[in-house]
Amino acid sequence: MSRRRVQLNRKTTARVSTPASTDRFVGTVRDLSSDGRGVVEAPDGQIVFVSGAWVGEEVVVLRTRRGKEVKAELDDVVTASPHKQEAPCSAHRDGTCGGCAWMFIDYKAQLAQKQEKLNRSVSGLVTDDLDVPFLGSPAALGYRNRAQFKTDGEVMGYVAAGSHTIVDISSCPILTDENQRQLALLRSSLPNPQWRPRKDKRWTTIDIDDERLVPLVDQRQPFRQGNSEQNMIIINWLREKIDHLSKVEFVLELFCGSGNLTTAIASQTDATIVAVEGDTASLQALGDRELSQVQTLRVNLFSKAEIQNYLPNPPQKLGVVLDPPRDGLKERETLKPWFRRADWVLYVACDLATWERDSRFLLGCGLSLSEVCGLDMFPQTPHVEILSVFKRRP
Repeated sequence: MSRRRVQLNRKTTARVSTPASTDRFVGTVRDLSSDGRGVVEAPDGQIVFVSGAWVGEEVVVLRTRRGKEVKAELDDVVTASPHKQEAPCSAHRDGTCGGCAWMFIDYKAQLAQKQEKLNRSVSGLVTDDLDVPFLGSPAALGYRNRAQFKTDGEVMGYVAAGSHTIVDISSCPILTDENQRQLALLRSSLPNPQWRPRKDKRWTTIDIDDERLVPLVDQRQPFRQGNSEQNMIIINWLREKIDHLSKVEFVLELFCGSGNLTTAIASQTDATIVAVEGDTASLQALGDRELSQVQTLRVNLFSKAEIQNYLPNPPQKLGVVLDPPRDGLKERETLKPWFRRADWVLYVACDLATWERDSRFLLGCGLSLSEVCGLDMFPQTPHVEILSVFKRRP
């Protein structure tokens, strides 16, 4: 007997999109968020975040609501900040790039805000008055020693904030002179069919570095700090601290990368150094430095299993140096035995929120926060670098 498949007619419900509603209101920027946007309270009490607005300004905000999604834009400025300036970048002025969130504000005011935010974080960690210096960058423009561009073979530039659109960039004021030259040379090859993205890619990635003459096309380069002068300050700070801290027999360096800080550590101590990193290419670059007292370990420091399986038991007379990415010590509980044994910890951080979180963890490991210094690695942005010293409590 033959069987026939009978298709039943089912009632379908069309998805109805929630209509957007907009309103305007006047408010005062009372603070700046971690990503540099102005914090404004609406008349109904809702807190919104507005790009291009500065602390103390009275602004007109255009608010768009669609369901639970809220978007706030700067519509007008009623009372402008005295620190406002014309950004030295056309892509910032027309709002297409968005890479330098604070370029519309003079550099002195940028530093004051970064200092205030760092002071606020430190005051929440310690009860004693702690002197917290903040070191500005010698160059507020022309400092960026490396950059990554996207191209489709027709245009080249950065990716616009919150989109997949390439912003065509002919020059960038934060790049070093050498990188400006490399950008101009790359652009002279446009249009370039060889740079058209593969079918599985949105674009082709091109990395430039002012210490490397040949750009890297769709190749990952080892991490390097983006501001050479400020990086030297970090290295000299590290050397000085190791020289004055209690002598140890063993130094654990977490997130060692390609050895930016490892060489400085090795120059100041006879201790055995175990440098830990998850990226193979970075460890190969560190190996090329041929530091005899350094042992390298490839361990993914964001993996609990790898830390437990490959990191040796912590010894006595131990110091720890770490320079993690913005996520900080995500597996801090797994690493707790090392920090509970450490005589001291030198923590170089690039995110204020995760540094504050991790500092609370270190305080809970019997360490005290004895020194903090802020450093501006990326002028024209809200990012803050933190150099901190933790010592074992008696």
